[in-house]
Amino acid sequence: MFESVARTLLRECESKTKLMSFYIDCDRSKRSAKEILIDLKNLQKKAVEEGANFYADAQYGERISSIFNELGERLIHGGLGEAKGIACFADLEGDYYRFIELPVSVENQVKFSDHPFLAPLIEALYPHKLTLVAVVEARRATFYRVFASAIDKLLTLEEDVPPKVKSAGWYGLEETRIKRHVEDHVKRHLKNVAATLRALYDDDDYSSVLIGGNANYALVVADLIGEILADISVEVCAELGITDQTRVIIEAVTDHAIKSFVVSSSKLVQSIITEYEKGGLAIAGLRGVIRASNLYAIHQLVIDDYCVLSGKRCGSCGALGVDEDVCPLCHGAMEKVDDLIDLLICRTLRNDGDVIVIGGQSPLREYDGIGASLRFAI
Repeated sequence: MFESVARTLLRECESKTKLMSFYIDCDRSKRSAKEILIDLKNLQKKAVEEGANFYADAQYGERISSIFNELGERLIHGGLGEAKGIACFADLEGDYYRFIELPVSVENQVKFSDHPFLAPLIEALYPHKLTLVAVVEARRATFYRVFASAIDKLLTLEEDVPPKVKSAGWYGLEETRIKRHVEDHVKRHLKNVAATLRALYDDDDYSSVLIGGNANYALVVADLIGEILADISVEVCAELGITDQTRVIIEAVTDHAIKSFVVSSSKLVQSIITEYEKGGLAIAGLRGVIRASNLYAIHQLVIDDYCVLSGKRCGSCGALGVDEDVCPLCHGAMEKVDDLIDLLICRTLRNDGDVIVIGGQSPLREYDGIGASLRFAI
């Protein structure tokens, strides 16, 4: 899901040479809307000033202000959903702009370039998968489509399950029969929940299925659907109880996604280091990764903690470098660039590679904080 967001952005911005990317923290659980609006105005002022300096022209100030004002209006009127951060990408010479809601807080920043600035977007969105969620109760199940801070209620399944009450009879002789009748209804209900999940799963490109609500019923449904969807992650989310509050559901799914990402990214980093050290299809360290990028060999780029790092780029063929004066590919002149990692990210995505920004230090720190799995040996 994230890959489609990033590649769609690159495709939409491909022919645009004057792009503004900015990120704003709008977590309303920590600050008021008024405080967020003040931050937005301060970032707008900074963007107008930096835009004028970057392009040596103040003509884009009005366009920049109009985009910030549009976001401010959405914030005032509650148009940001459950987002805790916003990413914006805008063409300063045309009508194109796009707001992307983020499920986590981000650092307020703005950048001007000929391509979208994607590192904070990747860090914010990569852990999140398109998830089908079911909140299961004895008589009801509600289904949701969740990705990052976006949630859609798909449908509610209602079942007429008799309540567990005693019927007339002597010494509870009728109670066992009634209990068995109720349990049969519940079993049919849970089977219907599993069947509905299976049908909904086929309607979209889901990467995971999470089941919450009543813990016992959730386990039964997970077992039933797990037998049908053997190739997909089906898990019970202990943090997701019986609720219909979208914020609670998003937070539970987000917490689960981040915990899963911590585990999977740790395994990935270790596999890259192990493969690299034995001379396999992996590379670690900035120079090695740049060389792999220039040879179109990167399958999956992993950055532990993004930071701005200057470097070089060939003015003729576009090859990247660290401090070289002569291009290692075409022997043309290398020009200085302010953000080598940003260019490396875009180059990898454009070459159909995958990019992960972990957002914290990892064992890759011993290798300049960067590594990659490879398509072929170099």
